[in-house]
Amino acid sequence: MKAAWIVIAVCAANGTGALAQDTPAPRVATYAQRLVVRFVAEHPGLASVEIAVAGGDGCRTIAATDPKDIGEKCDADELGPMRTGRPDVEAPSAADPVYDITQALHDAAGRVIGAVGMDLRPEPGQSRRAVVAKARAILRELEAVIPSAAKLLEPAPESSPGR
Repeated sequence: MKAAWIVIAVCAANGTGALAQDTPAPRVATYAQRLVVRFVAEHPGLASVEIAVAGGDGCRTIAATDPKDIGEKCDADELGPMRTGRPDVEAPSAADPVYDITQALHDAAGRVIGAVGMDLRPEPGQSRRAVVAKARAILRELEAVIPSAAKLLEPAPESSPGR
């Protein structure tokens, strides 16, 4: 059943579906995708977000700032934090001037349900510790509005972007 939900979520997020070719596909955003859009808009310095959820068929990205990332299998960046509880932190480089921080994602009850990756632009002079603390604070805010992994895959009402 979860595999079907992931397929539905991926198709909905990408605007594709199993409809006739001459019928335009509906663009239904999932609750997870609405959260991604909302959090990037509300948090200065947050360049991008990816939400991956673990299920019976593995772990996959179900929502992301870049639609091409949706459907990708989790790799060590996501699986490590899910297993250990410690974030995976990649420091900025000349080619990529953001901190890439991946953390275990919990539902509001505290159960590990997946991982969330965030690209955070550091403020001038901001330490690694401060950027990681900011990512942790954003994670807590995100987790507070996730009652379950299943909720992330539900269609989101147009008027309610994750609230």
